[in-house]
Amino acid sequence: MPRSPRRLSSLPIFLLGVLVLVVAMGGAATAGALVTSKQIKDNTITSKDIKNGTLLLRDVKKSEIAKLRGKNGKNGTAGASAFAPPPSGTVIKGGGRVDGEVSAGGIVLNAYTPLPFTTAVVLDDFTTGRNLFFGTSALAEVSETDAASCPGTFAAPTAVPGALCVYLGSTTTNVANGASVVYSGATSGTDAAGNNGFYVTATASNAGTMRLPYVWVYTAP
Repeated sequence: MPRSPRRLSSLPIFLLGVLVLVVAMGGAATAGALVTSKQIKDNTITSKDIKNGTLLLRDVKKSEIAKLRGKNGKNGTAGASAFAPPPSGTVIKGGGRVDGEVSAGGIVLNAYTPLPFTTAVVLDDFTTGRNLFFGTSALAEVSETDAASCPGTFAAPTAVPGALCVYLGSTTTNVANGASVVYSGATSGTDAAGNNGFYVTATASNAGTMRLPYVWVYTAP
């Protein structure tokens, strides 16, 4: 007996329903099998597995963030301070110039140089413990120079540890020979700036413009 046309037409619909059910169950099974941290072997996820620029600060433990700060500052060890003597062996250089107009020869001009640090001991320009000198120069008073403590030159200034050496330039204008002096601090006597600066004096040889460049160097003891 031939099959009923109605039965034959309903068969594909039944198969389609079964197929939908299988797919649905397969999807549920897949969702239930998602990988979690328990299934990941420790130390197997690497940088290439993480999309660049996706990690946030909140993804990092606070205790680990704290370890990024140095003991003496947010970004590590702090540098030397101008309020304290520089570390032993540090070499610091600078310069200045006595410059001005004078009405006659014999007039003395000076230039003060503040230091960008504090010396370990007071700069001394007079006693047996002196540590502030000129390098060898015909422009300086002989008693102001010390070749042993200041063996360098204007172009290549050097100083032995603990000394501050001032080197007078050779290209000058209207400066008398043998008359320049260097003093510690801000005055010719003892003052509170003895650890923080010095000044150079120069004597004019004639009226007019007077100009005397100098460089200085300090080596921390």
